[in-house]
Amino acid sequence: MDTETGEVFEEKRVRNDVESLEEFFSALPGPICGAMESGTNSWAIFRILEPHFEKLIVVDPATVWGRDVRRGAKTDRRDARKLALKMSRGELEPLYVPDPTTQDLRALTRARINASRHITKLVSETGSLLRSWGIILECSLLSKRGQQLLEESRSRLPEHSRTVLELWLRMLRDAQEVEAELQLRVEVEASGDEACKILMSIPGVGALTALVIRSEVGDIERFGSAAALVCYCGLSPSVSQSSEQIYYGRLNRACNRYLKYVLVLRAQGMSRAKAENPMRSTYWRVLCKGKNHAKIAVARQLVRVIYRMLKDRKRWDASEITERRARSAPATAHA
Repeated sequence: MDTETGEVFEEKRVRNDVESLEEFFSALPGPICGAMESGTNSWAIFRILEPHFEKLIVVDPATVWGRDVRRGAKTDRRDARKLALKMSRGELEPLYVPDPTTQDLRALTRARINASRHITKLVSETGSLLRSWGIILECSLLSKRGQQLLEESRSRLPEHSRTVLELWLRMLRDAQEVEAELQLRVEVEASGDEACKILMSIPGVGALTALVIRSEVGDIERFGSAAALVCYCGLSPSVSQSSEQIYYGRLNRACNRYLKYVLVLRAQGMSRAKAENPMRSTYWRVLCKGKNHAKIAVARQLVRVIYRMLKDRKRWDASEITERRARSAPATAHA
């Protein structure tokens, strides 16, 4: 469509294979600009189309349409026109498109996290099956003692339940092997990445946490401030304002859930560390508001530290963090 007059020159459905896309878009007179919604194959389509566009952006449908999203209704024709109109008005906010290396690392780290979650689910299913027959284990099913008790419990189960238990355990062993292989690959990748080496200088941050941050954040320069990165990690509260009144609600759900997951876990570990560190001090200072408030406060502080470390390409320095917090603290008057 013409951005000045709004006239539609051509409207056509094109197959999303490489040959069809390149044939169609290479024939269009340039320069052309375009917008596309994010989806399961959006990064692949973006890389095919980008050479044919002066400007091509990917947008989040939930952000563009909001509550107007029509579930179950095919409205591609209307949505295409509206996207073109919104782009001509400058109303679209583009998403970050990761480079192939970053996308590949994301696939690795997300698989590692999902493998752990799958193991947790299998352990839960196994424990639920045993409890349904009155067998309650007081220890972890993954421990040596737990494995021994499992073997002793087999004979106490009827035929079909015993078969189900054996299948769950077989799936659990396979899942643990997959998790171990993914973890090995994560450690190899993290050991050769400069950003990961900087992040692993933080006490308690291992290869997985470092590589998740490295792959999910991508280029740190795309964040204008530490507050923007905190929001991206889902650690900033939702804000509603009426006149001069400002209300802070729950944490923002529109975030990178993988980053939020590893950062909250790491913040929880640092707050429980026996050795004194700035994060532990923050936890005990905010604990009066509740454990969750204290844990999120530590995670926010950790994100701000990570932002500065990646920006300056500097390793962890606890003394520098303590001094910065002291300078930002309000002066206290003494009688």
